[in-house]
Amino acid sequence: MRRRPFSALLAALLTLAPFPAWSQVGRISFEAPGAPAPVPALSAAVFGAASVVPLTLTGAMPAPALVPALSAPAAQVLMTAHEEAVPASGVFKIAKKVSPVQILTEAGEKAAVSPETIGRLYDSAPAAPDFTALSPVRTPEAPSPWKPASTLLKPVASVVNAWRSSRHAKRLDKLGPDARVTTEEAGMRDSLTSAHDAIGTGFLQDALETLSRLFTGRSVNAWYRSNSAYQPYQNQGHAYMRFVERAIKLAYERAHGRARDAELIAEARTAARAGTLLGREWRMTPIQERDSAHCVHHALFNAILASAGFASPVTVELFIERARARLNVSAESVTKARGSELASLQNALGFKLGVDVGEGMGPESIKKFAQILGLGFEARGPPKDDAGWSALLGPGRETLISLRMFHERFKHSPQEADLRGHDYTMIHHEVYLLGAFDSPSRGARLYMVQDSGSGATDFYTAEELSAVASELQVVKTAGPVALP
Repeated sequence: MRRRPFSALLAALLTLAPFPAWSQVGRISFEAPGAPAPVPALSAAVFGAASVVPLTLTGAMPAPALVPALSAPAAQVLMTAHEEAVPASGVFKIAKKVSPVQILTEAGEKAAVSPETIGRLYDSAPAAPDFTALSPVRTPEAPSPWKPASTLLKPVASVVNAWRSSRHAKRLDKLGPDARVTTEEAGMRDSLTSAHDAIGTGFLQDALETLSRLFTGRSVNAWYRSNSAYQPYQNQGHAYMRFVERAIKLAYERAHGRARDAELIAEARTAARAGTLLGREWRMTPIQERDSAHCVHHALFNAILASAGFASPVTVELFIERARARLNVSAESVTKARGSELASLQNALGFKLGVDVGEGMGPESIKKFAQILGLGFEARGPPKDDAGWSALLGPGRETLISLRMFHERFKHSPQEADLRGHDYTMIHHEVYLLGAFDSPSRGARLYMVQDSGSGATDFYTAEELSAVASELQVVKTAGPVALP
């Protein structure tokens, strides 16, 4: 007799459960690895740049909270050749025939004197991806779980939710292949979500890595052209890529624009005299060889020169020559082939064999040369905040920074921009972290970076450094360095 009231109550609850008053809105999330197609690494050029990350100082002006999203007008202060000024956006008027170098200088100087450029790199965050609009399929939404406030109803809610989930699973099983989210699409969703999250937290290099690997390049484009239903996903990836590109480019332009600021140079020297400077004192940086592949050699040379020094006078040219003598490996010694046979082999492979560090050095080559010079070596990822960058400037160690950035001088052709999904060539460059000081005029800690490609000692905030830095090489010096 007692079962009938209970059965009636359960039937009533099952009937009422689907109504809004008994449920909460929920979302389905997909976490499936996989990319639409393998993507080769982007080609690299060599020039000069800097990095990024939000920072605040004790006793200094607090930095505004990082809200990463670059407004289009603010990001494009360096776009070449605008005939009309747009005062409301902060874009200044540029004459038709102004050279890119002059544009870079003017934009950098303008950014350097604007107080709002310290501690804030972005104006608004880009919107999160809308997978309902992007997806070519319309998958039925999962029922929202019923979460009653009453403790007595929770066992009943568990039964109801299990029943509704089972019904939803059966509906999904009946869908055909064309009505399901594929593994490739789940991977695209995961990648776009990760990139958006990285942008939203100021980790631009993480976003750049994800976006360039999964949404740009020839092989990726070929896949999307063959699977045009997923083209909206690539378009969304390209939109994020352009945002990241503009933000990283602006970070470098601001830091480089401050390099000629006499007030900042005076503040750095004052900090050195007062004993509050971290690392090494400000020093001039000449253009050691513009547009060369020797930026790593120059950065390591500058690090040694600013710290322990050399046991005997050494020029940059001799430094590079000694590195090549100790580290180069000929293609003949690797393949045991010569002449036309070697040329045919390399042509078939699509790349040159052997090693020539005169054409650039990676972490392994830097490590070998540092060990030959008697230096300690450690490769590591860049810090994400001001405290991390400051901690690098301890005694007995020097830091080289690998930059992955964009520069006005290296703009894609319209065809290449369409292929890559962004406007500038990605540049890999090496610089030396000289020191840091608290700037009274800017209300922030500024980091001095020697850039041999631009011939300047640039001033970065931690936010800007983290935006452009992709990797670090920390070398430890015990005394004057002698060339082998």
